[in-house]
Amino acid sequence: MAAPVLAIQNLNVRFAARPHDIVAVRDFNMRVMPGETVAIVGESGSGKSQAMLAALGLLASNGRATGSVKLEGQELLGLNPAALNQWRGKRVTMIFQEPMSALDPLFRIGAQIAAPLRAHAGMGARAARARAVELLAEVWIAEPARRARSYPHQLSGGQRQRVMIAMAIACKPTVLIADEPTTALDAASQLQILNLLQELKTRLGMAVVFITHDLGLMRRFADHVLVMRGGEVIESGSAQDVFANPQAAYTHLLLDATPPARAQGTVSEAAPLLEARGLSVTYQLPGGFLRRGRPLHAVSDASLQVRRGETLGILGDSGSGKTTLGRALLKLAPFTGALSFKGRDLTLLGRAEMRPLRQSMQIVFQDPYGSLSPRMSVAAIVAEGLRVH
Repeated sequence: MAAPVLAIQNLNVRFAARPHDIVAVRDFNMRVMPGETVAIVGESGSGKSQAMLAALGLLASNGRATGSVKLEGQELLGLNPAALNQWRGKRVTMIFQEPMSALDPLFRIGAQIAAPLRAHAGMGARAARARAVELLAEVWIAEPARRARSYPHQLSGGQRQRVMIAMAIACKPTVLIADEPTTALDAASQLQILNLLQELKTRLGMAVVFITHDLGLMRRFADHVLVMRGGEVIESGSAQDVFANPQAAYTHLLLDATPPARAQGTVSEAAPLLEARGLSVTYQLPGGFLRRGRPLHAVSDASLQVRRGETLGILGDSGSGKTTLGRALLKLAPFTGALSFKGRDLTLLGRAEMRPLRQSMQIVFQDPYGSLSPRMSVAAIVAEGLRVH
């Protein structure tokens, strides 16, 4: 019988805090065989990510892990950072949930993908850059050569997540840990990325550990499932058994958590609350030496109406302009065309005149970690809008 490529036994994770330590993971056990896909499923805060971060020695400074984590027979817990780096990034890699915080804003995308290739695969600078472009193409990023020259803020959230996947598979790891890798992607792209990881797993003999809250998403891809709640594994078994005959009541809740389809409603005849006509957003791409930049038409001639109490869905793949359109509707991006709110023409309003309307026009950004100030407490962040408006 083959030995597990990753074996975790009696893993406990706690964080020093006042007045009492916080226990994030209790007696966690997991075995991952070569080429196997294991899904760790549970709600936010259940300990899924902390278990895997502890396994890779990536806990916060106040965190402490005990137990055993063996990768290809090598004990990882207790290794110093230099010794761990001989394994991390090469034999085991991780796709982090927050790509904007994981990518360095000061370096181009191509350089960041090339970094592990140079560090772990011994490639020269030119070969690593060329391979970085190939990897971007493998994760279905259009115009990979141009995107390799982009900075993280110039990509959509879904594109940044694909960049993280390209970095993770660059050195063909033995184990790939994917922490909510499809959260920022539309449904079609989710399936594409999962199919890509499945193909890579088969071709490279790679084992995959999925961290997700979406048990239904793993029905097609997982071989083995662990369900976590409150830092503990409450159910474990083959995917077939867990989906067909779940034992824990909480697993039943996760399986039943998909929202029902909404019945078709009637179209309201009320006046539009928000209306856009012929709205377009164009950015000027930078040029190079003796080469003029060219315009990028992010949104072209979009028209829409939203009435009170109505929900409007804007759908499309990554980079199609959905978020840019949403920002333009709130005058958070430059645009041309007509835009009105409650019958008031917003195109004539300056920044100061828009402020009183902001309390009625709000946005939930895609990347919370990149949107929340790390220098402010949660209470101060929530109170800021109340104080301003």
